[in-house]
Amino acid sequence: MATVNAPFKRDISAAILHQCIARAEISEWPVHVAAFFTDVSPRLVFGFAALHGISKSELAEAYVVVKTKTGEHNPDLESELVPLAASAR
Repeated sequence: MATVNAPFKRDISAAILHQCIARAEISEWPVHVAAFFTDVSPRLVFGFAALHGISKSELAEAYVVVKTKTGEHNPDLESELVPLAASAR
């Protein structure tokens, strides 16, 4: 993944995206992280997570945070991620 369709003034690096997802903290990057979860194919989302050592439960928690804070969602990810986030709490 080299580019996310995000025409914003700041570019988010893979390292920052990793931090946001791993910590489920998107305060400075809500639109960028939301674009990652909604504009990137699920295969690439899961691939990014695996490549950066992010577990599916951490990914699910970050997704729920994004959905709650931004209202953005991706139905293709929800069937796998939301049950994981609920069981992690």
